[in-house]
Amino acid sequence: MPNASASRFRFVAHALRGDGPFRPEVTAIGDGTDVQLSGDSALVRYPRESALKYARRNDVAFYASPLMRACARFVGYLGAKPPQRELPGDLYKPIADDVDGKGSAIDVFWSQFMVDAKARGTMLLQVDMPASPGENRAQQIAERRVPVWISIAPESVTDYKIGDDGKFDFVEYGGTFDKPDGSQVPCTWRFDREAWSAIDDKKNVLDQGVHPLKECPVLIFTEAGDFPSFGPFASIADIARRLFNAESELDEILRAQTFSLLTMQVPDAATDTEKLGAAKVVGETIGTANLMVHTGSTPAFIAPPDGPARVYLDRIKGLHQLIAEVGLDVGTVNERESGLAMRMRFAAINAELAGFAGRMEDLERRAWDLSRRWLSMQGAPAVQWTRDYNLADIEQELRILAEMQAAGMPAAVIAEQQRRIVAVQFGGLEQDRAAQINQAIDERESEPRPTTPQPVGP
Repeated sequence: MPNASASRFRFVAHALRGDGPFRPEVTAIGDGTDVQLSGDSALVRYPRESALKYARRNDVAFYASPLMRACARFVGYLGAKPPQRELPGDLYKPIADDVDGKGSAIDVFWSQFMVDAKARGTMLLQVDMPASPGENRAQQIAERRVPVWISIAPESVTDYKIGDDGKFDFVEYGGTFDKPDGSQVPCTWRFDREAWSAIDDKKNVLDQGVHPLKECPVLIFTEAGDFPSFGPFASIADIARRLFNAESELDEILRAQTFSLLTMQVPDAATDTEKLGAAKVVGETIGTANLMVHTGSTPAFIAPPDGPARVYLDRIKGLHQLIAEVGLDVGTVNERESGLAMRMRFAAINAELAGFAGRMEDLERRAWDLSRRWLSMQGAPAVQWTRDYNLADIEQELRILAEMQAAGMPAAVIAEQQRRIVAVQFGGLEQDRAAQINQAIDERESEPRPTTPQPVGP
């Protein structure tokens, strides 16, 4: 079926990268005093706004991509505890060291893949094999003729069909084809459970072949449900578009109303000609290097009210807070929150991290299994992603420890809280070093506690 969600995915991708309508292109026309908008813009045009004024507003608009910051922060938590892998065969190591054929190690490749996947809620992974696998294993390793993993954005999918097992029966997506002369032409790639092909815009077959996988080599990753699926962070793109407009509208208010208006009183009996003459003289002579002599009331400035700008500032602040809430930004925790509220917020993001890591582990296992089939090998690599990320407020955890010690809690309870603090504070340590620290806590727990001497009676 045609990909009806492509436009939505494309919008989220623009909001993530900060390009397309979020980076309007404005060019000068004529003698350079006028400008015109030469592309799409996410700024909404006012009903009575001229094309020139709208283009100038786009020219000074800026977009900081809160969606990218939210996704990068989320993936940063995942990257603090990288997955553990066991590679049983010598052909798997070249894949892990250069997973995409462009020199990217597997964890580097996953970091960008996860940013794209978290923003959209969906990403695709193709496991492909070079046309000539090599004459022997040594050549395969030396020349890296092993499977490559390719990330595919869901907005590039044009047609697809999902089977009963939740996998693609076939999928078609737009890309480019490398011709023998070195040039590239646009094409549509098609993969199904048995074959593949590349077709140009005139429906001519550029290349085709079969594969031994008995499964479509394009794997689906979603945060929930079947393809296509949108994740919770996708809504940040909509909030970001409103924030983009609100900041532009605030700039317009400041440009139009910030400058104070100079007023000068003239006698009531003055004629209209005299009033205009006085205004002309003052307007032409007043400046930082001039002096105006006057009689009667002192000239004054009328400052515009700050009410409209203040309303917009409050609205922009609210949009930032909403983005932080949707984006699970634990940096917004304030001291006025209760300990229970803070723990619930950290528990929510820990659960989100664990769920996302579980789905990534499943995707990587399926990718390694397809790589195994391409290489006609028996055992596939074993991989395990961390489930417990232990994000918490370290100061709150230390206060809890102090209260436990003051209350005379058992040594086992205090030691468990100390282990939690170590896990939170030193989550990025190697496993051996973390084990040494926990062992020191265990040894201290096993030490005999000093007893209070009892008074001796007469």
